[in-house]
Amino acid sequence: MNRWQRWVKAPHTTLLHRALFQVHLWLGIGLGLYILVISVSGSAVVLRPQFVRWFVVSEVASDEGEALAGAALENKVAETYREFSVINIVPPTRPRRASYVALEKDGVETSRYFDHFAGVDLGNTYPWQVRTVEWLTRLHDDLLLDRVTGRKINAFGGVLFLLMVITGIIIWWQGRRRWLDGLVIKRNSSHSFMWQLHSFLGFWSLLLLFVWGITAVYFAFPQPFDFIIDALDKDLEDFERPDKWLLFVIDLHFGRFRGSWLAYVWVVLGLLPAIMFISGFILWYRKTLKKYL
Repeated sequence: MNRWQRWVKAPHTTLLHRALFQVHLWLGIGLGLYILVISVSGSAVVLRPQFVRWFVVSEVASDEGEALAGAALENKVAETYREFSVINIVPPTRPRRASYVALEKDGVETSRYFDHFAGVDLGNTYPWQVRTVEWLTRLHDDLLLDRVTGRKINAFGGVLFLLMVITGIIIWWQGRRRWLDGLVIKRNSSHSFMWQLHSFLGFWSLLLLFVWGITAVYFAFPQPFDFIIDALDKDLEDFERPDKWLLFVIDLHFGRFRGSWLAYVWVVLGLLPAIMFISGFILWYRKTLKKYL
């Protein structure tokens, strides 16, 4: 049996399979915490627009009746926020929009939305829920560092992540007779449920995993991608760049399906790398680490 036949029938017996398994294993262990953080924060970022809609009340309940204005508005605002110093009141610029009120107390500035029809406070313009998702956005995009440094580190992480994905799909192949084991989860399988889950998710999420890894590189180093796009369109008088595929891939990365139930699906899909890390860690623990504890 030559090497190719061994790979087709029993890949686990080859030196290449064992070497790639070790590369995949240690990349997973080394990148584990990073993958967990990026995966969880990325899922939260998908719901960033929804968080604003859920927790920021910026419109009045009803615009029927006479709105407070001028001195009447200033007096009502001062009465409502009597514990604060009113810095500024910004009237709305469109129908049903609430008034914006800037306040200060003990040297700390804050802002609220104010219903100038009902004369009531509507809440903080930047509540803790929105601040939290914004913090998660900065964590996901820039690792809480400056934009350039954070994205370069993410690009490096994206390259290692892609290497882990590539080695993972290669060692996913179990041989001609057992290839189906990695595609479905079966009750009577010789493999554990955790092994089946890891292989199942790895195969069926392969496209998304590649998208996340490639776009992580693009956000830090767009020049090579722009070079390829320009090479595909050498007509200098053509102002339409052939970059629709790239824009589509970026939309896939962020799950930009606003106003659609797909955004919520993307929240779940964004957790796949975290689930795969956890399942892989459990497999490693059961097979190796548990023996020494």
